[in-house]
Amino acid sequence: MRYMPSLTIEATPYGFGGLRSALAAVRLGADGAMAGWPVLLGRAVFYLLLMIVLTALWDKVIAERLPGTLVAALPAGGLALYIGVTEWIGLSVPAIHLRLEDDIRSGAVETHLLRPKAYLVQRVAESLGAMLVRLAVTGAAALAMLAASGRAWPPLPALAALLVLGPLGATIGLLLFTIAGLSAFWVRRTVPAFLILQKLLFLLGGLFAPVTLYPAWLTRLAEASPFAAHMFWPASLTVDSTAAEMADALLAQLVWIALLCGLAALIWRAGLRKVLRGDL
Repeated sequence: MRYMPSLTIEATPYGFGGLRSALAAVRLGADGAMAGWPVLLGRAVFYLLLMIVLTALWDKVIAERLPGTLVAALPAGGLALYIGVTEWIGLSVPAIHLRLEDDIRSGAVETHLLRPKAYLVQRVAESLGAMLVRLAVTGAAALAMLAASGRAWPPLPALAALLVLGPLGATIGLLLFTIAGLSAFWVRRTVPAFLILQKLLFLLGGLFAPVTLYPAWLTRLAEASPFAAHMFWPASLTVDSTAAEMADALLAQLVWIALLCGLAALIWRAGLRKVLRGDL
């Protein structure tokens, strides 16, 4: 009979020790992102150029007031603030799927299993630290651009809520990319899974326009998906910043973070069984 190694070979720290290890990984990821400051600066410049192009496009669409279109349904200030938030979140999510793919395809993941720290938790926590730094730098660039543009600022409660909902939305994106990366246990290359997720993010996440402008059936589908919780719900605060809207957005994000964490854990355990059987 072929020997089946125990899955307990991977350390699974609980309690304070596990939390301390995760926080250390967050700090490590943040330090690594700050050490690469030229990349952060380039990302901020790219964000500014992207916003100049996209806001000019939507301002032109709104100015035309074409009959029979959805222009009348757009907010009075246009979509500059909305798109600013979606791009801010989208550009801040690290490509963790590529890191996972490299470790799984090279076999490096097997050496990590012998270490006294949970591999997947460490990788996600490290990427989370880098993500927070990206959010801070790109957010500062967004606020500077908004101040220089002379556009109206969103209400103060909406700005305060974005400090919470923005990072939570980016965390959902990070978990989605983690799931795409874990597909490397079976497909070896994560590009197909990533491209599928990316296109769903563009459409159901409302990257370039609120999903409420879609047909009713597509709006309902988008709002019930994790992709809307990733981008649309935080960005929608620039259009509708009522307390009820904020509460709905927060609830949707917390639910999807819990569900995606559970799904990632299940996929990880299934992939780990494949590794320990020697099928990889």
